[in-house]
Amino acid sequence: MAGKAFRKIVVPVAATTALALGFVVVVLDDGGTPAPAASACVAPGTAAASSAAPVPGSPVAGVDAEQMRNAAAIMKAASDLGMPVAAQLIGVQASIGESTLRVIDFGDGAGPDSRGLFQQRDSWGPYADRMDPAKSSALFFKALQRVEGWESLEPTIAIHRAQRNADPNHYTRFRPQATEIVKALGGEAAALVDPSGACPAAGNEVVGDLAGKWVRPMAESINTSGYGPRAAPAGTAGGVLANFHYGIDFATPGHAGTIVAVTDMKIVKVRNLDGLFGTGVTGQTTDGKLTIGMYHMEAGSVRVKEGDTVAAGTPLGTEGATGNVTGRHLHMEFFAGALPNPMIPINATIDPTPILKEKGIL
Repeated sequence: MAGKAFRKIVVPVAATTALALGFVVVVLDDGGTPAPAASACVAPGTAAASSAAPVPGSPVAGVDAEQMRNAAAIMKAASDLGMPVAAQLIGVQASIGESTLRVIDFGDGAGPDSRGLFQQRDSWGPYADRMDPAKSSALFFKALQRVEGWESLEPTIAIHRAQRNADPNHYTRFRPQATEIVKALGGEAAALVDPSGACPAAGNEVVGDLAGKWVRPMAESINTSGYGPRAAPAGTAGGVLANFHYGIDFATPGHAGTIVAVTDMKIVKVRNLDGLFGTGVTGQTTDGKLTIGMYHMEAGSVRVKEGDTVAAGTPLGTEGATGNVTGRHLHMEFFAGALPNPMIPINATIDPTPILKEKGIL
């Protein structure tokens, strides 16, 4: 992510888990009051969605027609199994990482018998099946279905557990391109699907009594890290620039807490497994004086939609460990004014501490 994504500094708490269209036809959920998780977005198959269907050229930079046809076959295989959009994204991401979306008829030193789009070894099935885009894709998705809780894992971890690759983070860098490909093949219906696989949903609901109150962001939580200079934990992204904490952290001892709106706000951005920030929401206070970001929520747990206006205390999501973190917690940032997307370099954070103390939160 560009801009201030490098700023995410983390505090160790108790470690927890973190989360992943149909070709031609993609069915998106367009309603419901919590925001749908990726697993709710099912793209049923269609006779027109054939792996042999021609793909004229390619609208994705660096991806040719052959690769797009193979991606379409992967997406159709997930659709035929009744799996969600998130699975289709994961399948394309996995194949990019294994074979650059080509049916490869050779292995490598670690797996000389590996073949096909997913570099599946002899134990996966007959050679002919592994070399067939549709059948090898079905083999992959059936393995993914056997991964307990795959829908709630970071996509690279879900793929790793299905594929048993030596490096669990190997597939991370292929997510953006996989998203481009899936959106291109999904057409207009897929245009708003984000990299998490979550389905877009209309917002503009008013939730709760807008009374101007302020509340603690999680009941029973403790303040684990304040705003300002601090030594970044080893391995934190951003190098020396990470030695400043641009927000304030809260954690709930012993379990994952429910994150709520600290005050009345309009939700202007919902993020799902978005780079270093993970899953979270950004809201503007109804008086326009503050923009508040709340990050690292559990994947798929966000309960509000962009455009909603929510009262203080409205559940937003579940405390998690998505993004650049070493443990479960809530990271909250404040910005002056009403900003639709504060994660750019010109938008400086402000210290939430005086405001939260004045409101009786700290």
